[in-house]
Amino acid sequence: MEDIPRMKNLPRNLIIVVGVAVVLSVALIMTACTTPAPVTVKETVIVEKPVEKIVEKPVEKIVEKVVEKPVEKIVEKVVAPTPAPKAPVAKLEILAIPGYASDPNAITTTIKYITDTAVGEAKSTVALYTTGLSNVPISVPVKLRVTSVDSKDPVTATWALSGKPLGSKAAITTTKGGMVASFTPDVVGAYQVNVSLKNAAGLTSAAQYASFNAGTYIGVTAGNCKQCHAKYADEWAKTGHAILFSEELDNMVDGPLGVKPVNGYITHYSETCTRCHTTGWYPAPFSGSGGYWDAKAKSNWTFPTWKQIDAAFLKTGPSNWEAAPAAAKNMGSISCEVCHGPAEQHVKNGAKVMQASLDDGVCDQCHGAAANHSRGWQLANSKHSTGASFEEINGPARQACMRCHGAQGFVSFVADPKNVSSWSVEEGSIGCAVCHDPHSDANPFQLRIASKPVEIPFEVKKDVGLSAICFTCHNSRSDPANAIKSSFPHYSSVAELLADTGGVTYGQTLPNSPHGMMVGAAPIPNPAYSITNTGVAQFLFSSPGNAKGNIPGPCVACHMVAPIGDAKDPNYMKVGGHSFNTVSPDGTFDYGASCKSCHGDVKDFNLKAKADYDGNGKVEGVQDEVKGLLNVLWKGLEAKGVKKVDTGYPYATLPKGADGQTDDKIDNAWFNYRTVYGVMWGTGADGKPAPGNEGKAQAVHNFKRAVALLQLSIKDLTGSLPAGATEMK
Repeated sequence: MEDIPRMKNLPRNLIIVVGVAVVLSVALIMTACTTPAPVTVKETVIVEKPVEKIVEKPVEKIVEKVVEKPVEKIVEKVVAPTPAPKAPVAKLEILAIPGYASDPNAITTTIKYITDTAVGEAKSTVALYTTGLSNVPISVPVKLRVTSVDSKDPVTATWALSGKPLGSKAAITTTKGGMVASFTPDVVGAYQVNVSLKNAAGLTSAAQYASFNAGTYIGVTAGNCKQCHAKYADEWAKTGHAILFSEELDNMVDGPLGVKPVNGYITHYSETCTRCHTTGWYPAPFSGSGGYWDAKAKSNWTFPTWKQIDAAFLKTGPSNWEAAPAAAKNMGSISCEVCHGPAEQHVKNGAKVMQASLDDGVCDQCHGAAANHSRGWQLANSKHSTGASFEEINGPARQACMRCHGAQGFVSFVADPKNVSSWSVEEGSIGCAVCHDPHSDANPFQLRIASKPVEIPFEVKKDVGLSAICFTCHNSRSDPANAIKSSFPHYSSVAELLADTGGVTYGQTLPNSPHGMMVGAAPIPNPAYSITNTGVAQFLFSSPGNAKGNIPGPCVACHMVAPIGDAKDPNYMKVGGHSFNTVSPDGTFDYGASCKSCHGDVKDFNLKAKADYDGNGKVEGVQDEVKGLLNVLWKGLEAKGVKKVDTGYPYATLPKGADGQTDDKIDNAWFNYRTVYGVMWGTGADGKPAPGNEGKAQAVHNFKRAVALLQLSIKDLTGSLPAGATEMK
């Protein structure tokens, strides 16, 4: 036994000890009991295993349930504290009030006038207007609105007229639950308004201030604006703004057009019309600022009747304009002060109070005043008016973009198109006075650009008429030859495709759809014009009396077709005209009015294609075919290592080789993808992912070229088109 290692003896020794203990236990039991019980070593093994089950496994479960999981939950609750309430942020704006009686903030009064002496005196409720500028006339209400930047935060507003001239009795009044305030300046001089917001937590915003100069009108003749502003005054004198009132007084608008008499009179012009054709048109109780109604009263002048107006045209009576007193003539035009504010203190005292603004509110005084003067209403539904492209793109870092993404930026670009450093970087949307020059009639409708676009990356070989100003911004900003340098198109390559060019062609001659060649290429006759109805324009997109007509170009011909005129229609003012929309803002309605002469009654722009171009085995609509090809090309790009960027520009990352350059095939394919896709994916106004245009626009503008560009890129990148795809030729 001594020769056996100790470790080997240990189990046997242990068994012997255990066995002895068992024997002793049995002996004791036997002395106490008369019935013996058999004992074996196996019973010792049976005793050990239950101990493992009872002790070890329940302990594991208890620790898991009682200790671990509840601790995790407690920690989570501690990490997410309730955010502390924040003070509201107030936004204050001066309201521009259009001359529209149904506007919620309308300023109205009643006037008396005579058009027909046989009928006698008439009465009308008329709506007045304000510019939204801080240079204002006395005696006319000024209205302001405050809002909370966080619209979900209920707030109350506290207003104060914190400054006013000596002797003024002006006071603040509020409406709309206290969120709109107004005051009427009654003395010439400076005024100041402030407002703050308080939320439910009792926290107050920083005060917001608005300062005003209240003055009186002097008139374009008495003010001698030409003395200092000769260039603008000379240009303005040729526009309709300068001469409309004088011409209408002698029926030199309807008369020469051969308008037939209605109820015995050719003219329809009355004193209610003059509110948009004169300066300072504020009758009692808003008179006193020296404008048209004050000039009438001062000179004791009576507006001519319809009979007198017709007689002036027919030469059976004197000229009403020539017979009018100087005071009435002085206010008888849409002159400087209508847009820039009262100027008497500026002229007489050199006061620095005049304002120039490109805001639509200035034009909407009249052009957003009624259903037949509704361009402002239409424009309000346009993406030119609102959106992130104007709110986010501004400042020195984006100066090159400001030529088309800022109001003043575009105006300064037109003035000096080659000098980027001269372009304004001020934020502002594209409104009326951005496309139309208020002072100059050098181009039709006072457009800043016509016939030929300015500074675009390709040559336009024909006259695109009124659409030239559209081409100037809605182009790719890029040269396809630079695609291999990883230079890619802007969001819109519409001008290129409408001009039958654009995209990487791989040395091929591409087919083109006829839209760019045919649509709007010549003046379009107005179907409403006839021998018996000569008071309307002879050609669409032209003025009455224009015997030649304007070339509208493709953009204007389709996007500015007459808007829906039924006020009950859900898309009233939302498509056509100055909305520029062919699709309703909510995307549910395709407005096919411009398509009718060639395609009939179009209710869906996704017209059926002639073949299966994307190889999915189906002949689909043109927009679906283009989208399908975009998807095929995208898969090819992904296979080459291109990765999508979801949050906006640059929209994708392109792989680079060892030399730091992207393969030319990838560059060219991505260039064409961007050319056709249009507005790219990103985040929508609702904060959710938005797919972008997905080629819908280019499928309409030039379907054949869009398909050809994508197919060429697919073949170059992947080696072949999808099986079954029809090649565009």
